[in-house]
Amino acid sequence: MNVNMQKLMKISGFFRVLVLVVMAAVAIYLGYSYLVLDEIRFETSMQFLELWDHEGASQGVLLAIQSPSFITLFLGFYWLQRLLSHFQLGLFFGNEAMRCYLWLIWLKVLGMVLEIAQHLATGYYHKQFFENSHVEIRLDPGNLTTLLLMLLIVYLLKAAKEIEAENKEFI
Repeated sequence: MNVNMQKLMKISGFFRVLVLVVMAAVAIYLGYSYLVLDEIRFETSMQFLELWDHEGASQGVLLAIQSPSFITLFLGFYWLQRLLSHFQLGLFFGNEAMRCYLWLIWLKVLGMVLEIAQHLATGYYHKQFFENSHVEIRLDPGNLTTLLLMLLIVYLLKAAKEIEAENKEFI
C-alpha cells in the first residue's frame, strides 16, 4: 500500500476518534442542560423557548417535537464514524462505505424536512398560548449547498470506484 493511502487511513482513524469524542461531548452537554439547567439547547427557536418557560405549555410535547432531531443527530454521528471506520481500513470505494455515505445523505434530507416540520409544529403549538404568534419556516441555503455537494461526492466516488476496477482489470 502506498504512503498516501496509509496517510488517509491514519487521518480517517483520527477523525473517527474525534467524531466519537464530539458525540460524547454533545450527549453530555445536552443531558446536563436538560437535567441540571432545565433547558433544551438544541436547535430551538424563540417560540420554542417561550413555550418552554410558559406554565401552560407541556414540556413533554415540546420534547416530542424536538426528539426526531436528536435521533437524527445521533444517527448521523453513528453513520459518520462507521464511514470513517471503513476509510480507516482502507475501504474507500467499497459497498459498505457507499452505504454509510448514502445514509448520511438521507439523514441530511430527513434533517431538513424535520426542521421545517418542527418549526410548523412549534408555531401551531405557540398559537395556543400566545395571541401574536406566527409560524415561520426557514430554509437554510447552506443546507441545500451541503446536500448538493454530498450528491456530487457520491457521483465522484462511484466514478472513482469504476476507474479503480478498470485499473485492476488492466493489471
